[in-house]
Amino acid sequence: MNFKSEMMSHYNDMLDLKESLGFSRQTYSAHIVQFIEYCSENYLDADTITKEMVDSWLAAHNFKAENTRRLAVINIRHFTKYLRVIGKDAFIPNSDYNVKTKRFVPYIFSDEQLKRLFDSIDNVSPDSETHAEMILPVILRLELCCGMRPNEPLALKIEDVDLKSGDIFIRKSKRGKDRHIIISEDMRHLCEIYDAAAGERDYFFPFWAGKQIPTTWVRYQFSKAWIRSNPDSASKIIPRPYDLRHNFATRTLMRWIDEKHDVMTLMPFLSEYMGHVSLSETLYYVHLLPERLKKSPNIDWDMMKDIYPHQEEEG
Repeated sequence: MNFKSEMMSHYNDMLDLKESLGFSRQTYSAHIVQFIEYCSENYLDADTITKEMVDSWLAAHNFKAENTRRLAVINIRHFTKYLRVIGKDAFIPNSDYNVKTKRFVPYIFSDEQLKRLFDSIDNVSPDSETHAEMILPVILRLELCCGMRPNEPLALKIEDVDLKSGDIFIRKSKRGKDRHIIISEDMRHLCEIYDAAAGERDYFFPFWAGKQIPTTWVRYQFSKAWIRSNPDSASKIIPRPYDLRHNFATRTLMRWIDEKHDVMTLMPFLSEYMGHVSLSETLYYVHLLPERLKKSPNIDWDMMKDIYPHQEEEG
């Protein structure tokens, strides 16, 4: 077995292992195949992965952004660690290869911006192929009103949505975690209206030929709707559909504070509803609240600093 065949075999075995542990194969699919092909073409006598190979590929590869390079290093690190575990010699990129990235600051919409945005989304031109005018208003409201990740509504099958109870089953989202969410009566009714018009299908929101809708298509449509509704500011910043999820979290916290609920007691419920892997991911949203709400006595800042000193934005 030559170097390329052997490495591809180990790579596929690693993907099988990751999937068995509840991770998505897609998470580790970026760059490793390209890296193996590069090494097999440029290091003809190679029998293992060396530091020289890693350095050479990183120097030769044209990364469009620092985050892309960071992802490539992470995935190569996962692969070479796996090789070590199965007894193969391989160079593992250390912390010197890490790329420092700036945390993306979520866009927090004003009430007026959301109104204009969804007026634009609700008036998308009819499309006989994608049925964007039917699908987009429902998908994007699920993200805003239920805090769903952009990919989650797109992966829903018919059997995952109980239109009688309003229970939605979200399969294997971040890190393979399943969860149920209960949607509001208004949201359930909107899904019911859409379902009656959509007809027979496998995916709750189907794309061409019944396939799953790509997240890139939704993001493109979202950006167009934002530009239509905010022509003056569109050139400065264009929010992402993911920002709707961020707004769900911050608006939920703001409502709890205004209603004088014990935010810290309710936080685990919000964390579970949003499918966060850890509570620290949910606590991140407290830092996005308006200054007047950050001073609320319903937030235990000492507890947050002691237990979760380094909140990180979740993905």
